[in-house]
Amino acid sequence: MIKIIAPRMACAVIDRAMQVHGAGGLSQDHFLAQAYAGARSLRLADGPDEVHIASLARSMLKG
Repeated sequence: MIKIIAPRMACAVIDRAMQVHGAGGLSQDHFLAQAYAGARSLRLADGPDEVHIASLARSMLKG
C-alpha cells in the first residue's frame, strides 16, 4: 500500500505548496519545481500506480 499512497501524497503536498507560492513555485528559484519533478518521476520509475493497485487487490483477495 505504501507504494501507492506515499508517492501520490508527496505529489499532492508539493502541488499544494506550488499553488500557495503561485508562479514562484514553478521557477527554478524555489526547490518546489525540482521536488515535484523528482516526485513525479519516482512515481513513473517505481511502476504505474495501476500495477501496484492490481497487485494489492490480488493479494487482498487471496487472503
